[in-house]
Amino acid sequence: MKQVIGLVLLGLFCCNAVLADDNVETQTDGVSQSGRIVNGVGVNIRRYKFALSMRYDNQFYCGASIVTASHALTAGHCAYIVRNIPNMITLYGGSTSPYTGGFTIPVISIVVHPNYNPNAAPGTSDFDVAVLTVPRNAFVGKPNMAPIVLQGAELPAGTLCYVVGWGRTSINGPAPTSGLRFANMYIVSQGTCAASWTPYPAQPITSNMICAKYSNGVDVCKGDSGGAFVCGGRLSGIISFTNPDCNSAWPAGFAKISAPSIRSFIRSQTGIQY
Repeated sequence: MKQVIGLVLLGLFCCNAVLADDNVETQTDGVSQSGRIVNGVGVNIRRYKFALSMRYDNQFYCGASIVTASHALTAGHCAYIVRNIPNMITLYGGSTSPYTGGFTIPVISIVVHPNYNPNAAPGTSDFDVAVLTVPRNAFVGKPNMAPIVLQGAELPAGTLCYVVGWGRTSINGPAPTSGLRFANMYIVSQGTCAASWTPYPAQPITSNMICAKYSNGVDVCKGDSGGAFVCGGRLSGIISFTNPDCNSAWPAGFAKISAPSIRSFIRSQTGIQY
């Protein structure tokens, strides 16, 4: 997966972001929000049952993750523009393919973190999280659909994690991809991440973010936004942003699940204690 810098939010519906993969993804000042996993490998949904694709009017544009029987998490930039029209949004899961073999779940409520501001400059990607509510127990009893546990601990630099999604595999590639893709990434320190992003002051690195990187051009990209960043089997981040070429030149950024403000928001909307 790669995220585009210039701050291209990885979802298709972001304010001031570039629409990608025929999704509602937006691009802000050149930072790219992520859409797909670049230089990753194909995997089967059976090992990643929490993974969902998010659709607007039945068109793929972002990722999401199941966290309870009735809730999913996605990026704030994926949800902000559609927050008042949940009837236009559906979630699709239970299949490796983004097109067939799975289940379509209606969304009944969209709540974006109250501090997320798509028009903030700098700081567009701060507090980049939203909660999607579906009908009661809608994720229960369906093959290959299950929640993922949330990460409550602070993770050190060097921790091996992974991302999954259906986003672009190159900056000019199509999205969604034909199947779910996976790539390893290592957490980098806040200091290293901030220094890497110094050439792009419109994207400050804050305590509400976690950064990760890998060699060989592995990255997130358009269409990956809102998807999962997983460490030790726990959802540790939500795919948020990357450099504009989705080429791992700089660390990718994720909304940090364990950040106090984000943890409090998720708890208030879902009841999850973590």
